[in-house]
Amino acid sequence: MKKNLDSMKVADVMTKDVIAVSENDKIGDIAQLLTTKKIHSVPVVDDENRVIGIITETDFFTKGGDNLYIPSFIDLMRKNKLFKVASLKRKMQLKKIMKASAKDIMSKGCITISPEADLNELLEILKKKGLHSVPVVNEYGILKGIITLADIISLIKV
Repeated sequence: MKKNLDSMKVADVMTKDVIAVSENDKIGDIAQLLTTKKIHSVPVVDDENRVIGIITETDFFTKGGDNLYIPSFIDLMRKNKLFKVASLKRKMQLKKIMKASAKDIMSKGCITISPEADLNELLEILKKKGLHSVPVVNEYGILKGIITLADIISLIKV
């Protein structure tokens, strides 16, 4: 049985207990968070819990460079395997990556949606922008939740 998405609002479906990070959190910690919590994105918020960006798994590839998947790389670094074989120049690059923070890889000015928006409006945004998750914010940009494509798919029962 399929639920009627026309009458539903984002607030009806969103995850309210959102995991968020600050722009100064280290990317190694964020990578670990994504892995352990089995989530694909995390909003970046300021001190007043306003959304200032988002980090997705894709950001770890596209902003890591050289097709480098940063979480796997950081895991290797923590085990100290790469430092043993790296040149001095490479060691400096590796240390720089290890010191990077959310602000270095986050997508700024991310698309957000109101909890009062219709699900059909959200679906249109997801489709047009090719997104899989959108932070839900109030009129002041304060994080209230997150909604994902998986949340919407879970509403549809065959």
